Amino acid sequence: MAIEIVQAVRKAEQDAYGKEKETFQQAEAIVQKANEDAKVLISSITKEVLSKAENDLKQAELQGAELMVTAVQKAEKEILLLKEIVKSKEQTAIELVLSEVL
Repeated sequence: MAIEIVQAVRKAEQDAYGKEKETFQQAEAIVQKANEDAKVLISSITKEVLSKAENDLKQAELQGAELMVTAVQKAEKEILLLKEIVKSKEQTAIELVLSEVL
């Protein structure tokens, strides 16, 4: 009977060791899978953020170009207005100079 008890204890120890080893392997597999999933997720998020940044940059460039066109048009209008003002005052200036000379 003592032999049977010793054998039962040894078997229980072997079973426990086998379960422990199996559990450790499962834990390592879970950690490895989690690391792989994390790498895939990080890569996906990085690509998504990079794509959004590129789109935002393109949008900003378009807005900048539109603002530049608007500014140039406004400046051209102001130049034309100033030319008209100068032209309208040119005759008055000529008459003033001639009146001072004569």
